[in-house]
Amino acid sequence: MDMMAWITIVGQANLPDLSAVENWGLNIVTQVITLIVIFLVTKHLAKFRVGAVVSACIFAAVVTFVVQNWDQVTEWVEALIDLL
Repeated sequence: MDMMAWITIVGQANLPDLSAVENWGLNIVTQVITLIVIFLVTKHLAKFRVGAVVSACIFAAVVTFVVQNWDQVTEWVEALIDLL
């Protein structure tokens, strides 16, 4: 196979770009957070600790927001540091 044929084949291939890999990573992190929260909620429900269940859900929501909106959160942190 000569070099020109190889370049043509590679050029026509639908290779994944970096955004697809980034989205896949975000989905994995979000699923891990969900599994941890499910574990914490069931653990605290077994002990009838409603406050701990609510705090686990709030904490999970905050962490999920930070993971999915990392650029926005870093801008907020930079603005806060500049303000101080």
